[in-house]
Amino acid sequence: MPNSFFGLIKLQIQENKPFVLYSDFGKTSIKATLQTNTKTYTTSDFKEKGFVFSPFDNTIPTYLIPLEASKELHLDTTPISLKKNNPTALKSEPSIHKNLIRQAIDEINSSELEKVVLARTLTLEFHNYDEIELFLSIATSYPEAYVYCWFHPKTGFWLGASPETLLKIKGRKVRTMALAGTQVYKGSSQVEWDTKNHEEQKIVTEFLKNELSQHLTELEVSAPKTIKAGKLLHLQTTLIGKLKATSESLKNLIFSIHPTPAVCGTPKSLAMDFIGNNETINRAYYSGFLGEINIPNENHIPFTNLVVNLRCMHFENNFATLFAGGGITSKSDVDKEWNETEGKLNTIKSVLDS
Repeated sequence: MPNSFFGLIKLQIQENKPFVLYSDFGKTSIKATLQTNTKTYTTSDFKEKGFVFSPFDNTIPTYLIPLEASKELHLDTTPISLKKNNPTALKSEPSIHKNLIRQAIDEINSSELEKVVLARTLTLEFHNYDEIELFLSIATSYPEAYVYCWFHPKTGFWLGASPETLLKIKGRKVRTMALAGTQVYKGSSQVEWDTKNHEEQKIVTEFLKNELSQHLTELEVSAPKTIKAGKLLHLQTTLIGKLKATSESLKNLIFSIHPTPAVCGTPKSLAMDFIGNNETINRAYYSGFLGEINIPNENHIPFTNLVVNLRCMHFENNFATLFAGGGITSKSDVDKEWNETEGKLNTIKSVLDS
């Protein structure tokens, strides 16, 4: 990393000023948005211009780095020699999460709940690490993902490599995706998907179709296809349309679909209730979303690019908490669901262990 760039980021941390480093899907360049003051900005209506970091549960704040109070830097990603981190994984108890999966299956079989996404964590203790170097290592390891490093005094450090777009909007053109179903990549993307994964992916697609039809015209839905994200494969359907002239706000569009069944479940209210009453972790900003909102391009057309905060971790002192989740349906197998979360956690952990 060029010393001048590295020095500016270090100074940003020392002065307790928020910033975000990020690289879009398939890109090799990194953009840095650095807040130029120490004020705390939040948003609730999403009418501002800037970069947002938003939680799973919208009762906690969405933080904002405003366009007018920030500066941008650019850097080409360069493979780096990462210092040995040697993190120690603290004990993870499979029985707790597996029992929660069984409880969810019972609830689905005895109620109107169709699907619920259950999350778990893995905590690593570090003895020698640098968040910025870790981010660069993740960026070079997963160039196909949306990779980011977010710092804010109110949230601390978050790093991630998300495979999933929430919303991409340019003018009135809107693009999103349904992403569900998971299996380990074993050298080929030509794989078979079982009924459970197809049904899980269909639930997300139908939810998005129904919600987006209230805001969009000319809605087009692709056939599902297999995509590779790190060492995992997923089923992806793309949805494209145009905002209706009567569409009221970006906020209404965002919260009509967030949280999607891919990170929450369906019906949404029942899934949220089950998660709130039974999940034992604090998701915080995991399975929320982040990205640019209302940024004018060279033609003064506003651009919004939001991704779901997946394959991520939160740093606090010498500990990193990694997050992963899996969609539970009536056809779920408890051991397979546990192994799926293990694979997702390993997306980031494998970089940290290198």
